[in-house]
Amino acid sequence: MCLGALVAVAASCSSGNSTSSSATPSIVVTYSALGDVVQHLVGDTAQVVVIIPNGQDQHDFSPSAKDIELMNSASLVVSNGLDLEEGLEDALVQAEKSGVPVFHISDHVTLRSLTSEDTGHGHGGGKDPHIWLDPETLVEAIPALTAALEETLNVDLSKKEEKVTTDLKTLSTSIRSTFSGIDKCTLVTGHDSLQYFAARYGCKVVGAVIPSYSTAAEASAGDLAALKTLAQQENVRVIFTELGTPADVAALLSKELGVKLQELSTHVLPSGGGYKEMMLNLASSIASGLK
Repeated sequence: MCLGALVAVAASCSSGNSTSSSATPSIVVTYSALGDVVQHLVGDTAQVVVIIPNGQDQHDFSPSAKDIELMNSASLVVSNGLDLEEGLEDALVQAEKSGVPVFHISDHVTLRSLTSEDTGHGHGGGKDPHIWLDPETLVEAIPALTAALEETLNVDLSKKEEKVTTDLKTLSTSIRSTFSGIDKCTLVTGHDSLQYFAARYGCKVVGAVIPSYSTAAEASAGDLAALKTLAQQENVRVIFTELGTPADVAALLSKELGVKLQELSTHVLPSGGGYKEMMLNLASSIASGLK
């Protein structure tokens, strides 16, 4: 069984149906992409349980009583941080208060801030939580994450750490090669999710249908008018939608601009695949949309 499928099986036990094994330590991870990376690091030394089901928006998820119980009984909880998992914030605090160590990826990487220069909108401020959309940024957290897992599990994970680090760097090289034939990579996205990706691979985010890091936010008429003007100035040819994008708003904007819509999978692991496949598919979809 592939790794992505293993994580999916663990995730399917969440939201009311999961039970942690008394024989195997339980590492609870908030979302599937991060869960896949953690599974690579721990192998069969721990049970990895993903709380937010694959395919559900991290920004808009509320835990069940069983999810909260899983977090409170975990050996370690791994989260993204920066309020990505908005609905889990209280549960994460509760788990920490109950004595469960909580590891936040965002505490161990170089963070990006949204500025008006990033998008052309005047919505500056705040740190971008979409860390996993740049494998090289994710690499920065691997040493500290490995150390936390080693302390929790009392095992040596140095060889797995080395392999995961190498694999993430190789993945980044593969993504970069996908854009080798693209002269101009200008992006309009569903929400502000691709700033890390764009900065790493030479793209420019012109703007987003929802000018916010969270899909729970809403765009005003002024926001959409400004985005339309910027998209015209930058000769944008495609609007990339994603999980949580308001379909009716994106469709109207697409019609007014005379450009196509293309869906991206920025938050969802592909069927039968893992983080690597998700990122390669993402790069391929963006590149094909720009051609």
